[in-house]
Amino acid sequence: MAFFALLAIAMVIASYLFVAILAIACVYLPYLLVSSSSGNIQILILFLFGVVIAAAMLWSLVPRRDKFVTPGIPLFRADQPRLFSQLDDIAASLNEKLPGDVYLVPDANAFVADRGGVMGFGSRRVMGLGLPLFSVLTVSQFRAVLAHEFAHYYGGDTSLGPWVYRTKTAIMRTFQNVGSLGQFARIAVVGVMYMFVAGVLKGYAKLFFRAINLVSRRQEYRADELACLVAGRQSQIDGLRAVHGAAAAWAPYWKNEVAPLLGSGTLPAVSDGFARFLAVPQVSDVLHKSLEKTLREAKTNAYDSHPPLRDRIAAAEKLPEWLGEDDPKSALTLLDRLPDLELGLVENRLSDIKPGTLKYISWDEVAYRVTIPGWQKAVTTYDDDLKGVTAETIPNQITNFSAIGSRIPDPKGMLLTPNQRTERAGQLFAAALALALVENGWKLSVQPGVFRLQRGDESFNPFAAVAELMAGKRSQDEWINQCNSLGISQVLLSATERKQETGALLTQPTLFDS
Repeated sequence: MAFFALLAIAMVIASYLFVAILAIACVYLPYLLVSSSSGNIQILILFLFGVVIAAAMLWSLVPRRDKFVTPGIPLFRADQPRLFSQLDDIAASLNEKLPGDVYLVPDANAFVADRGGVMGFGSRRVMGLGLPLFSVLTVSQFRAVLAHEFAHYYGGDTSLGPWVYRTKTAIMRTFQNVGSLGQFARIAVVGVMYMFVAGVLKGYAKLFFRAINLVSRRQEYRADELACLVAGRQSQIDGLRAVHGAAAAWAPYWKNEVAPLLGSGTLPAVSDGFARFLAVPQVSDVLHKSLEKTLREAKTNAYDSHPPLRDRIAAAEKLPEWLGEDDPKSALTLLDRLPDLELGLVENRLSDIKPGTLKYISWDEVAYRVTIPGWQKAVTTYDDDLKGVTAETIPNQITNFSAIGSRIPDPKGMLLTPNQRTERAGQLFAAALALALVENGWKLSVQPGVFRLQRGDESFNPFAAVAELMAGKRSQDEWINQCNSLGISQVLLSATERKQETGALLTQPTLFDS
């Protein structure tokens, strides 16, 4: 690793020297031409442009203070004794001091860094632990993740990191500043200098990033090796697989399952929900296929900072067997006051949510606290459009969806297209049918990745069925036949008409008996 560390240091030093020499050349070479010519306006313009482009490059190299933006909410020893006990144990095993700040972050990832100060001077150690990781890892696997991150401290990676990071940003800043001068490249002689400087910078940047990322990949292999020695080889391998799945599933889980509920002022149990989401057969099957494809097809890219998952697992499997401490409990057991942490993290990362406005609920409460009240509100608002409509006559209403959708207001911060409005109208009729079925004894289950209306052995999803009708994937006869087989053909969609027919709506507690 000493060779790769020296390579990184050499590339950092070479980058500043290279840009400085290039800047000097941009001034000195035109100066020689100016001094040997007599009043040639083209040469004078070239010299002046050389001064400007050299100033832009040198200004790009000036170190800036690292403005550290907190990536999440801080975790404290007094509030999280079990988590910090694990941190203490891993730190002691590598004889490393703890980071000054530990953050809970909303990503399926963990990281360590030295942040703040200028070029690493005056910086402090920070660590970020992704909330999704606690849902998918056992305690043993989580220890392997911690050991991997502390290995970056142990190897000096984070000490070198600020220098590499600042050099990367300086090179990118040089590109941006030089690129902003491209408007002057229309002048023939200036254009030649601009194209030469831009081409040389591009070539060096490729060389720099290839070299630095080669070093980064070696650092990852070494950190994996230390994680195997500290926490156990199998825990490290299983942890790598689990983190890959979490990274793939977290974004769709948040977008499709959690985010839609925030608008109702509720936050479902995020970590518990993510674990349930991953356990859904359709989800776990997709993730398994994605993992197998990654292990089979992934290749090393010269600009990747991490080796392919397949290569990391293969390298770990070659190490001596060390079982480590086997603790199969969920890593969520390391966190205390989980609801407060999840509420705090969401409020911290979403600026449009005022602290204290979200109500924390379990996923078993979502159906009757959020889903059904939402249906009731929509059905009440558009009850006139639902009058006279039964379950089997919904196909006859599809031609009216466009007009109905045109009266549906835009959600906050969105501007619906005509197609989206038509889809919203279809969802309105599906919600009305779903609500009517619930009132007629069907049981509603709303879980991450699962939406099901069920009565005995019969199951039905009105939203999927209406969407198929609108897309032409289901005929009117097929719809009517299914309604007849389920015995719901004459179910009224209008809440007012149902009330008139039955005398009174069933009360909510009766609908959701256990």
